[in-house]
Amino acid sequence: MQFCSPGPIFFHVGPLAIRWYGLLTAIAFLVVLNLMQVFLRIKQKNQNSSSALKSFTDDDLSNYAIVILISALVGARLWFVALNLDYFIPNPLEIPQIWHGGQSIQGGMLGAVIGTFLFYRKQGVDLLAIMVSAVPLGQAIGRWGNFFNEEAFGAVTSLPWGLYISHTGQYHHPTFLYESIWNILVFMGMIFLNLKTKLSSLKIIACYLLFYSCGRLVIESIRTDSLLIAGLPAASLISGLCILIALILLVRRS
Repeated sequence: MQFCSPGPIFFHVGPLAIRWYGLLTAIAFLVVLNLMQVFLRIKQKNQNSSSALKSFTDDDLSNYAIVILISALVGARLWFVALNLDYFIPNPLEIPQIWHGGQSIQGGMLGAVIGTFLFYRKQGVDLLAIMVSAVPLGQAIGRWGNFFNEEAFGAVTSLPWGLYISHTGQYHHPTFLYESIWNILVFMGMIFLNLKTKLSSLKIIACYLLFYSCGRLVIESIRTDSLLIAGLPAASLISGLCILIALILLVRRS
């Protein structure tokens, strides 16, 4: 069952190369946006919903999509750049070249949170709990971009599902696949919390932080290409911080 990437290019249109990474990112974004629309419709039917939420239209969601797309892409890239300053300081022209890969999911989430907060300040509608409920499925889809780019892989393995990496000539743990599967499970959990419980928005956000970060913390321990802060995996540090924040939120709100 060992497998390998067919390459980062999906197809060419003349001189233009359509890359798997960008295509999957676009698909993931559209999936999240449509899921948010579904969650919004369900919440709008709730008699306890605020008047601002009830009057939220598809046009408002389209405006939110523009804000969140820009803020998430900028956050994902800037976080990656910040952790690779030794490379990007002498090569500043490569900073906007996101089609070569090099984005951070955690940076993208931070950018999305900032974009959602700014949208809330303007529109008065808090979409953060809805956003984090839909985003795990988008993360599961987007992680496959790492497969085609031969990145985000783990240690060398002889397991039958090992991923062949051409520039190492060896089979590695497909950590992108592990995280994709974990994100699907997180998404199923978020659906249950939204539809079968009466948790507050803050608790739903805390549950997302807890679920996703626990899985990321474990998976990051077997990755070999982690970005580092003071010699420690940046994703592990951020995941640990998110777990702490989530637990504090859940306990305090209880």
